[in-house]
Amino acid sequence: MMMMKMIKFLLVTLVVVLSGQISSYADKGLMIRECHNARVPTICMQCLESDRESVHADPVGIASIVIKCLDSNLNVLTKNITKLLLEKEKDGDAIKIALEGCKKDLSEAIRKALSDAKKGLKTGDYDKAGQSIKHVLGFPLMCKYNLQTAEFDFTPFYSQINIYAQLSDATMRIIDRF
Repeated sequence: MMMMKMIKFLLVTLVVVLSGQISSYADKGLMIRECHNARVPTICMQCLESDRESVHADPVGIASIVIKCLDSNLNVLTKNITKLLLEKEKDGDAIKIALEGCKKDLSEAIRKALSDAKKGLKTGDYDKAGQSIKHVLGFPLMCKYNLQTAEFDFTPFYSQINIYAQLSDATMRIIDRF
């Protein structure tokens, strides 16, 4: 009789433990599906895996997490542009002008667009969220183009811009499927 109770307890414990793991894998499956359509799914997955809430998120939550990653990447870009501008302070060249344009877009238009995208997701206005992210996606492309036209050669900075563009693309593709 005691042995039977122990076996039942063990079975119930196994079911509880395994159901938690199955649920976690199912949620990871959702993350993979949502990132699958991005041009660079690995960047999307890295972003989601960096946030422990992602395994509990629905598609809207996943889009919100990728927007948080965009916001974080935006802060890094802003700091790096500020640092580069300080180094170019004495120059009056095209690179400085291009960097100033990038910084202005980052600090004003892009922050507002990210905020609008977050609001759109919260209120269920997915068209507004998608349009905002489309606007956000235009920034890195224009900034990169202006810097390349000015013959700015700094590969690590371009890599950061590319990551930002890839996250923007992933977010837009996730939102487009709502």
